[in-house]
Amino acid sequence: MVDTSIRQKRYSLDEYFALEEKAEEKHEYHNGKIITMAGGSTSHSKIAVNITRALDNWIKAQKLPLIVLNSDTKIRIQDFNRNFYPDALVVCEKVNYWNGRTDIITNPVLIFEVLSESTEHYDREDKFRMYRTLPSFKEYVLVNQFKPLVNDYFLQDEKEGLWKISSADSLEAKIVLPSIGFELSLADIYWMIPELQGELWEGN
Repeated sequence: MVDTSIRQKRYSLDEYFALEEKAEEKHEYHNGKIITMAGGSTSHSKIAVNITRALDNWIKAQKLPLIVLNSDTKIRIQDFNRNFYPDALVVCEKVNYWNGRTDIITNPVLIFEVLSESTEHYDREDKFRMYRTLPSFKEYVLVNQFKPLVNDYFLQDEKEGLWKISSADSLEAKIVLPSIGFELSLADIYWMIPELQGELWEGN
């Protein structure tokens, strides 16, 4: 989630990194501007935790060369001079760090964003457009935090730039993640979400 307050001064990347090392909150870097990340709701945070847990458990059980990272991970978008904090992401085999820094990476395969009312359009449009400049990027998953609804965008034809869109909208459904070969259950995504407690079965 991104706060609407954007500082007017333009900062270099070095200044941005120096600020991040001392700051108590997170900031994104948008081509010279520093944007303070607003605190997310409990549901937003829990959904992100649920996603990383489900992915990690499956990857560990299957002994796959995949690495799951959470919202503390920055992604560098060199073509747009941006640094983003996605809600969750998956890297294949080895993490590539940008410019030797171990706090920012360049090679996500799969990215998750949990949507809020203030950022949904930006996540669907502008951020997706910028993520697509990353050669490693193959799949984008947008998760509604208010109801069971997940949209998946998968790069089906890299040469033609063709993305396949699929959706799932019930707690009984699963969303297929072709980039890693996993079916992610919406019941796992929305487990213990307060607004959906009446819809979730006990003991799940």
